[in-house]
Amino acid sequence: MILNPRYSPSDGPQPATTCVPAWDAVFRAQKASASNWWLVAQPDHAALARDLSERIQSRDFPALDDEVLQAIALHDEGWKAFDNAPMAHDGRPLSFLDLGPADFLQAWRDSIACAERVGPVAGLLVSEHFLRLGQVHLETRGENPDVREFVKGEAERQERLLTKQRHSISEIAGLVDVLQFCDLLSLYLCCGSQENVEFPQKFNGRSIRLRREGEVCRIEPKLFGEGLSLGVSARKYPGEGGEVTIPVLVA
Repeated sequence: MILNPRYSPSDGPQPATTCVPAWDAVFRAQKASASNWWLVAQPDHAALARDLSERIQSRDFPALDDEVLQAIALHDEGWKAFDNAPMAHDGRPLSFLDLGPADFLQAWRDSIACAERVGPVAGLLVSEHFLRLGQVHLETRGENPDVREFVKGEAERQERLLTKQRHSISEIAGLVDVLQFCDLLSLYLCCGSQENVEFPQKFNGRSIRLRREGEVCRIEPKLFGEGLSLGVSARKYPGEGGEVTIPVLVA
């Protein structure tokens, strides 16, 4: 589950004029104190990532065919079982960042299996996406035998899948960069952060930044032509059955 903390105007963090790493902004939103939240299910966030990816208009990005778009749409499908019944602790909903390896590794594996059923390229992209996340976990959180086993298993899966498709290793890596950029952009838009951010991925050597102008998120350099207006579903927490649509305005 992705948390979008709902602040009163006086309590919310004040937007900064400088750009911070996009993951840092998402992390702060997931850990922020609040009394009310909007909760975005991971599969809904992934659907928004696909909506963003198929609207990119930039020669810096590789072409995305239907299997790649499906991979982006399904890359968090394994979280569905967790998000159908949001977990909480002491009245606070749990973010996807609050779950330990026993839970997130299951979600990762189920997401990869779902993508692999679409085709070898989709399986490769989602596998490499989570393999990268597993490697970051080992580097930042220390050695964990379950995560190490996951990384090893996905490397073996990729050796098998590479022989079943036509893309080179470097082309696959570039497509994973697109998936991870759209994933992070969607996470940022879903979590309600008001910070200006810079993304870690580079395309054709160019960094991508997002600056807030009220409700509008302005991307530098331009990626979406004249801009776009989308939305993502969320549920209110606490509360039963309350649903909202979070507007997504990108220029």
